[in-house]
Amino acid sequence: MHNLTGNFAGVAMSYELEIIDYRSPMYKQVLQLRNEVLRIPLGLHLEEQDTYEDKDQFITIAHHENQIMGCLMIKPLSQTVAKLRQMAVYPEHQGKGLGSTMLYYTENFCLMNGYKVCELHARKEAIPFYIKNNYFEIGTEFYEVGILHKKMIKNLEPFIL
Repeated sequence: MHNLTGNFAGVAMSYELEIIDYRSPMYKQVLQLRNEVLRIPLGLHLEEQDTYEDKDQFITIAHHENQIMGCLMIKPLSQTVAKLRQMAVYPEHQGKGLGSTMLYYTENFCLMNGYKVCELHARKEAIPFYIKNNYFEIGTEFYEVGILHKKMIKNLEPFIL
């Protein structure tokens, strides 16, 4: 667990970043956040079929006084590739660097656990955020949960010349 301080709505607030799994007492809040931020705006609801693989994944969370601010799922695809999915930050915490901080923390966790590449399916409106965080677009756009996405990847190891 790492303690950080950010500026939220002009107020300095400390928050913690940590990696949890589905057995954590915080997991219920993760589900609520994913539903409120990622599904309800699309007219959908997080269903059991959307969470059945959660038991095989890690979850980065940001929280303040045990209240979730953001989350990011980490799904191992192989010994060297991790898929990042379901990144969500409550609207009142968006645009203040929390998402980038969570992403950086998650990438470091992945690197320390032997993953060399992170991949993800970015919603079209989130592509600039991931480009800013050094992800590259791969292939053509496709639909997922009824909206346009693009596959993006990041090599976590520096290139050696």
